[in-house]
Amino acid sequence: MKLSLKTARVNANMSQAQVAKLLGVHVQTYRKLEENSDTATIGQAKKLSALLKVPYDEIFLPHNSTFNRIPTTSAEVHGICAAERR
Repeated sequence: MKLSLKTARVNANMSQAQVAKLLGVHVQTYRKLEENSDTATIGQAKKLSALLKVPYDEIFLPHNSTFNRIPTTSAEVHGICAAERR
């Protein structure tokens, strides 16, 4: 699932000004990130992910990206292993 940065922020019940302050940028800079999250630095993406409590790949990577999160549960690992055997 791909979330917009704005959706992730709203779901976290935070204002643009709050996120901007915690991110250490001017609110206008943050607004531009919401308009085009592709311009976020890796550091900003990681920090935003932590602030908004959403995995970074759900905001910053396309759904079909090969760079999605590494599986963390045994079910995910076994599901990948089963898919590779097919």
